[in-house]
Amino acid sequence: MVFFMFIFDKKKIEIVNHTIQSLTLSRLKKPSPLRNDFIMMPLEEFAAKLQPDADLHFKNKFYTVLLFRNAKGSLTIDHQEFDLQPMKFFFINYHQVYHFKNIECIEGNALLFTKSFYNYIYTGNKVIKSDTALHDVAPYILLSDDNAEDLFRTFEELQREYSKNKLLRKEIICLLLKVFILKYIRNSHKQNRSKNSPDHKKEIVENFSNLIEKHYKELKVTSKYAEKLNLTPNYLNSLIKENMDISAGEMIKNRVILEAKRLLLHTTLSVTQISYELGFNDNSHFGKYFKSSTKYSPQQYRLLNL
Repeated sequence: MVFFMFIFDKKKIEIVNHTIQSLTLSRLKKPSPLRNDFIMMPLEEFAAKLQPDADLHFKNKFYTVLLFRNAKGSLTIDHQEFDLQPMKFFFINYHQVYHFKNIECIEGNALLFTKSFYNYIYTGNKVIKSDTALHDVAPYILLSDDNAEDLFRTFEELQREYSKNKLLRKEIICLLLKVFILKYIRNSHKQNRSKNSPDHKKEIVENFSNLIEKHYKELKVTSKYAEKLNLTPNYLNSLIKENMDISAGEMIKNRVILEAKRLLLHTTLSVTQISYELGFNDNSHFGKYFKSSTKYSPQQYRLLNL
């Protein structure tokens, strides 16, 4: 579906036309044994499939790692715009909205994989489970020559295995992928805040996060999630605060606001349409909810970030 918005100023009238396209791996590559789970391709090929000149915005149903050996331009992920430059790697999570702008001289690789493939081999170590390891990955890392060489060495080993069709290929690729992702995380200096918590507490945090992802449009209060987890709201709130440094209510609200920002910046849905899309009964309630987090009304936020 395509939405149109008219922006008026004193000098001109401009028609803005934005769409968000959902991508699956099967749309990006010719049939192959791993096509629906894992793909490696040159960045030039990946960028060409996204039609960068068409002002299209995308939402992937898979994890994406982009390795830039050379590039100019910018990449916007949700509401953040990043400059492209050599030795800069990006990680795009499931359902994040992104688009390229003014890109040229692209050289590098794209690594695309599903959650089910990443978890194809699960050893029981929650540090490397996708919901834990990939929950809060830094959106980019800029590497020194030494660190880049180490990460590219692992990547090239992945490429060699990917190009073969030998016994246990899928299993070996899965294990090498985990090594690559863990090295990315190590280089980003991001630590999982809940790593020192008992396993059962980490599991509750993961389950709460997954429930938010499923129900944030219709459930916006802690008590509803506590009920689903068979916990008291006070205990859930204290546990989340202990592990995430924010309250359970803030965690829910942050997810709603994130989706609101995505829709404001990457579509031309009206504020009223967005409020209904996010489960609000009226535009006024949505406006107050949004402003309490951003200090701007939805329309002001959109205009400031055009």
